[in-house]
Amino acid sequence: MGIVVILALLSSLFYGASDFLGAVSSRRLTVITASASIYAAATVCVGIGFAFVPSNFSANAFWSGSIAGLFAIVGMVTFYAALAIGPMSLLAPLIALIQTAVPVLVAATTGQPLTVTIWVAVALALVASALISIPAGAAVTRISLRGAILAIVSGVTLGFTVVALDTAPPDSGIYPAFLDVAVGLVILVPLVAIRRLRVSDEWLRGHAVAGTPMVPEAADRVGFRTWVVSAVAGVLLGVGNILLIIALHEGNLAVVAVLLSLYPLTTVILARFVLKERMSLPQLVGVALAVAAAVLLGLS
Repeated sequence: MGIVVILALLSSLFYGASDFLGAVSSRRLTVITASASIYAAATVCVGIGFAFVPSNFSANAFWSGSIAGLFAIVGMVTFYAALAIGPMSLLAPLIALIQTAVPVLVAATTGQPLTVTIWVAVALALVASALISIPAGAAVTRISLRGAILAIVSGVTLGFTVVALDTAPPDSGIYPAFLDVAVGLVILVPLVAIRRLRVSDEWLRGHAVAGTPMVPEAADRVGFRTWVVSAVAGVLLGVGNILLIIALHEGNLAVVAVLLSLYPLTTVILARFVLKERMSLPQLVGVALAVAAAVLLGLS
C-alpha cells in the first residue's frame, strides 16, 4: 500500500501544478486553444514514457483509455474554464470533492470494501463542500453560478475518467494513460481549427482576479511565455497521468481516487501566493476538512 500512496500523492502534486498553470494560460488564450496546447504536450510526455514503462496493447486497454479520454476532455476543458473564471482556491477543492465521490460510489456499488472510516471521511467531505461555497465579506471572491455549473460537470466527468482507467488490465502499463490524452487531443485539434471557437469561446472565458473581463489575445499577439506555461502544464499533466495509472494498477480505486483529490492543495497554495486570492475562515476550514477527508480515505 505504501507505494500506492506515494504514487497517488505524487500524481496529485503534478495534477495540482498543471491545473494552476493551465488555468493561468486559459486566461491569456481561449480555453479551447489552451487545452489543445496542454494536451499536445501531455501526449508527447506520455508517449516518451513508453520507453521506460512496459506496456501491452489489448482491446480492454484500448476501450478503457479511449472512454477515459472522452470523459477527461470534457472534464479538463470545463475544469480550466472554471478555474479561469475563478476563484481557483475555492473551485479546485470543490471539483476535487465531486471527482472523488464518483469513484467512491462506484467502489461501494461494485462490492469493494468501505469501512466506517471511509463513511466518516465521506461525511467530512460533504461538510467541506458546503463550507467551501460560503462567502464571508465583500473582500472574499464568490463562486458564480457559471463557475459552479462548470465545476459540477468537471468533477463528475473527471471522476468517471478515473473509474474508466481503473478498468484497464494491470499489464497494459501506461497505454490507457496515453489514450486518455491522445483521444482528447484528437477531439481538440479540429475545434482549434474552427476560427470562432479559436478566438472566442465566450461562455468558457475567464476573468481577471479583480473581476475585469480578460479578452483572449489573438494568436499572433500571445507572448511566447504563455505558450511555455501551457507546455509545462501539459508535461505535468502527462507525468500525473503516468503515475495515476500505475497507482490504479497497484491499489484500490477508492483509495487512489481520494489521495488524488489532494491536488487542490497545490492549486490553492499557488493561487494564494501568486494570484493573491483571499479566502474566508469558513472556506479555510472547508479546505482543511477536504484534506482531512482525503487523508482518512487514503489511510483506511
